[in-house]
Amino acid sequence: ETYLFRAACSELRTEIANTRRTTHRTSTTNLSHLTHETDILSQRLTQEASALKDSLRGLLNDRKMAVRMEQQAMDQAIQELNYKITVKLMSGSKSEVEGLRWVLTRRAAMAIASMALLILGSLRYTTYWLHVREQEARLAAEKANAAAGSSSGGGGGGPGFTVPSREMSTQTGTDTEAMLANVSRDGSPAYVSLG
Repeated sequence: ETYLFRAACSELRTEIANTRRTTHRTSTTNLSHLTHETDILSQRLTQEASALKDSLRGLLNDRKMAVRMEQQAMDQAIQELNYKITVKLMSGSKSEVEGLRWVLTRRAAMAIASMALLILGSLRYTTYWLHVREQEARLAAEKANAAAGSSSGGGGGGPGFTVPSREMSTQTGTDTEAMLANVSRDGSPAYVSLG
């Protein structure tokens, strides 16, 4: 019985050792397998993280390029709008300046023409007034001479007729004809014909 008990204990010890060895091998194998899978997963995670980082970097670069292109397009549109506004303002100011220049030129021409007409009219009126005064003075002188001649000569003279005068009540037709002859002969410097 002791032998059998010892044999059973030895067999049990051997089975326990084999079981432990098998369990250890299995655990070692599982551990190595898990380590290998962990390494594979870590490598895959690293690759995916790197790919995701590259993808994010590419997206960021694309977005930066798109924003830069949009900013350049906006700057170009602003420059074109500024150019159009400047051209329209310049054209509008030029047209207004041209219109104002034409208005001022027309008004200046009208003012010059009016001044010229006023000067010509005043000269003509002055000439006419001087001519009338000279004519009246000559008529008065002729009448005075005729009165002196009639008083000294005894009323001799040709047939005459009376013409109303501005300063005198009457004058003879012969005196008027003589006065007109003197005016046409002398060519009074005070009378200027302006056409």
